[in-house]
Amino acid sequence: MQDAPAGESTLGVHGRRPGKPGPITTPVYQTSTFVLESAAHVDDIYEGRVAGDVYSRYSNPTLASAADRVAALEGAEAGLVVASGMAAISGAVLAFVGAGGRIVANEDLYGGTHRLFQDLSARFGVRLDTFPSADTDALRELLREPADVVYLETPTNPTLRLVDLAAASELARAAGAVSIADSTFASPVNAKPHRDLGVDLVVHSATKFLGGHADITAGAVAGSAAHVTRVDLMARSLGGTLDPHAAFLLERGLKTVALRVNACNANALRLAEHLEAHPAVRKVHYPGLASHPQHALAKRQMPGGFGGVLSFDLAGFDEAKAFLDGVRVIRNAASLGGVESLAMISVQQSHRGLPDALLARSGITRGTVRLSVGVEDIADLLADVDRALAPLVKR
Repeated sequence: MQDAPAGESTLGVHGRRPGKPGPITTPVYQTSTFVLESAAHVDDIYEGRVAGDVYSRYSNPTLASAADRVAALEGAEAGLVVASGMAAISGAVLAFVGAGGRIVANEDLYGGTHRLFQDLSARFGVRLDTFPSADTDALRELLREPADVVYLETPTNPTLRLVDLAAASELARAAGAVSIADSTFASPVNAKPHRDLGVDLVVHSATKFLGGHADITAGAVAGSAAHVTRVDLMARSLGGTLDPHAAFLLERGLKTVALRVNACNANALRLAEHLEAHPAVRKVHYPGLASHPQHALAKRQMPGGFGGVLSFDLAGFDEAKAFLDGVRVIRNAASLGGVESLAMISVQQSHRGLPDALLARSGITRGTVRLSVGVEDIADLLADVDRALAPLVKR
């Protein structure tokens, strides 16, 4: 690996590859296949004697450039970009878990991840055991039995609970399991689970903070070359190939990721403090608040900032709907991590249809609103939430 500059903005703009004459922006290789020089050249590429591209489901220079930039930001040896966050998660998990295998995961998972694990259990006999996100001792007990993967999502969606990644990855390593962390909410600007905390593989929904403009769907994986190669082979078989133009847009987003995430961090902290003091709000979930039960861990594990996502609990579903109908600057939409602020009711979208018992264990109520904070002027955001919450204050 080349020596890389340490600064997040420099890495985002330039990556870690040395500059060379030619286009300053990576070209879009909008092609499905590549012409090769000779029959011998075909064998040389397939057998690894020379670098080259054969078919875009296997490799493409635009995707490779974006993947290397993700790896640079994560402080990882290798990276991979795929068609969605779920393509990254499924590829990473299935690269290491076979039929009858075992996954240990924290229980506060994104709804799509939870459904994937349930499907693997029902169809292929994969055993899933979960532990409370903040309970490292419970994870230790579960790992007294063999496991293939320890899957960790932190901060969790939508209640922003944390897993102690350094402790969890150490336990996974001792048990012979591969540790995988979904660090979408943190982004590599705020935390580096692979470089700093010992996690084997980091996955992202690159649709979110990495892309940052709500105009692509993409996923990313970063880790050692050996681990990423296994995921790459699985991803090729699953077929979740990222389109080259989307990879171009992802790389463009990565050039400003530090600027955007730092702005989101600042706005989210200010909004969390404001909402915590509001009489219509019952509880705010944000690791940057001193009231968060894992605030000390957040300061240690997320040295770059506490993220651009928070959630808060209103009295009930009707109040949550009234809030969404009352905002004007903040938009009612799923997803997160873009320059615009978005709000949604968790039980309506990301966790729709999940069992009540699971929602309760995750701290999700029918009045839980998730807010992805963008880069708008903070005065406008504060005024917007105050306007929407004003009718909900009990007089």
